[in-house]
Amino acid sequence: MKKILHWLDENLEEFILVLFLIAMTLIMGVQVFCRYVLGMSLSWSEELTRYLFIWCGFLSVSYCSKKCLSIKIEQFVAIFPRRGKALFKVVNHTFELIFFIYMIPFAWSYMMSSVHSGQLSPACGIPMYYVQAAPLVSFVLVAFRVLQRWIIEFRVARGENVFDPAHPERNTPESFIQANAESLGENALESGIDNRINTIKIRMRRNANASRSFIYYLCSLTGHRSSGIHHSWDYICSSVRV
Repeated sequence: MKKILHWLDENLEEFILVLFLIAMTLIMGVQVFCRYVLGMSLSWSEELTRYLFIWCGFLSVSYCSKKCLSIKIEQFVAIFPRRGKALFKVVNHTFELIFFIYMIPFAWSYMMSSVHSGQLSPACGIPMYYVQAAPLVSFVLVAFRVLQRWIIEFRVARGENVFDPAHPERNTPESFIQANAESLGENALESGIDNRINTIKIRMRRNANASRSFIYYLCSLTGHRSSGIHHSWDYICSSVRV
């Protein structure tokens, strides 16, 4: 059950959007074939495609909220440090959450008006509340996704090392070092950078020693392990020693 819920959390919108896109492609493909090859036209194809497109439009709002793909200008937010950006986004997501929760009752009333009227689509005879349910489903999903983003940004603002699927750049070791530095002070950042520099130096020494041993081995095979090669290689290796 937990795996199913995790899969739905990760792929629900993508799965539905892909299915609807495939359905629209197949329906319009059949329509083009029937019109230009068989000389007949399907009366329901364009209407059904239009309704699927409406559903895709509303579901894409939830998908973009989950992936943080909405159009925005971040020049002002970019000047803040990591936790400052997260705090700004917490405020932003708070207003978004209030807006979409406020819109849910109106979407419910919009759908129920179609249920009570019993309206059907002209060509397919589909109850129109299937189409008019798209805003309600979308606003509920968007509110849930915005709440997820709000929790992640709030934890980042508190200085926690949070895995963020929508921002892979936050999941790097450098990002975690920076997060710890902002919560503990600049000394933590300097310590983290020094540790990485020391690790690189150790790797360079190991590579230099391995290369020198290989050169000595080749010289021993040919019987020309000259002091000139020895001193030249020592000079090269000394340049990378710290």
